[in-house]
Amino acid sequence: MNRSFKLITLFGIPVEINYSWFIILGLIIFTLARGYFPVTNPEMPELGRWLMAAVAAVLLFASLLAHEFSHSLVALRNDLPIHGITLFVFGGVAHMEKEPSTPAVEFKMAAAGPAMSFFLAIVFFALTQTFYSLGLPAYILSILNYLFILNLAVGIFNLIPGFPLDGGRLLRAALWYFSKNLKRATRIASFFGKVFAFILIAYGLLNLFVGSLITGIWFIFIGLFLQEAADTSYQQIVMKKALTGVRVENIMTRSVVTVPGNLTLDKLVDEYFFRFRYTSFPVVEDDTLRGLVTLHAVKEVEKNRWPQVTAGEIMIPLSEKLIVGKDLEVIDALSKMAGAGSGRLLVAEDHKLIGILTQRDITRLFEVKSRIDEE
Repeated sequence: MNRSFKLITLFGIPVEINYSWFIILGLIIFTLARGYFPVTNPEMPELGRWLMAAVAAVLLFASLLAHEFSHSLVALRNDLPIHGITLFVFGGVAHMEKEPSTPAVEFKMAAAGPAMSFFLAIVFFALTQTFYSLGLPAYILSILNYLFILNLAVGIFNLIPGFPLDGGRLLRAALWYFSKNLKRATRIASFFGKVFAFILIAYGLLNLFVGSLITGIWFIFIGLFLQEAADTSYQQIVMKKALTGVRVENIMTRSVVTVPGNLTLDKLVDEYFFRFRYTSFPVVEDDTLRGLVTLHAVKEVEKNRWPQVTAGEIMIPLSEKLIVGKDLEVIDALSKMAGAGSGRLLVAEDHKLIGILTQRDITRLFEVKSRIDEE
């Protein structure tokens, strides 16, 4: 099930919202309406404070989106494709197809985010002062002042030198430049990221003990997220080093079980899914690859219709998202899997199936190469 939905497309970059984003949106609105704006605008009716909170929360996330777009636009200017931007419970993330190729590109990309946040902080501060001198209503000034404070805080927070925060990426770029070793630079920057994560978790636990339940839980969640992100980022670099230079044909499975397009679903389930216990099969007709039929697609069809419906009718038609060439590097194939949200790719030449590549194949290769490197 897709956990995000597309909102808009800007500069050719699709923007999606993960459903978890609504958790923090609701929390921010609640905190502002019940805590912040009653202090800054005590004369405002309760309904007015809730409306102020909603407007401020939306503008805050627009600021976070601008932060992520600054990263993405710098990436595009340096020939780094961006699949999209997703807003989720902890803010936002830009999905890059590959890592920066040089420390300089890494540095520019990392610096762009905080620079945008500081720029927005200056803009909102200037608007607050200008509107104050013009005598505009207090509720407008309160919203603008809140956005000034939060953008300033976001910029400062992201400069903390712990990977994968922007400050951690700046640290990694510097270490990479001087050591000429991306893996070592990532390991050190990730270590600082985990240290900062543990500090946040400890601070969250302290808040739990003194009775600040919501604050404590929030800091613990952020710390756990940063710790996992730091570990994942380092593992991605290790995997990239292990897989670089290996081609798809070196590890693909050549003996592939295929199904004909005219096979009915009842036979497909009994003779293929139950027998081989795979979750999908390539559909081949007249020695030509047509698509991929999945167990999920079968389950979408009512069981009493299985004898009348064929694999060809419910298959995923052949497209560039499903296939790779045998000469493609495995690390690039893995990126393609991630972009397609698929655990396997069909290896084909001129619409002829010659093999299949799965995440399990790649994981096994990575495990073997990691053990060799350790020894």
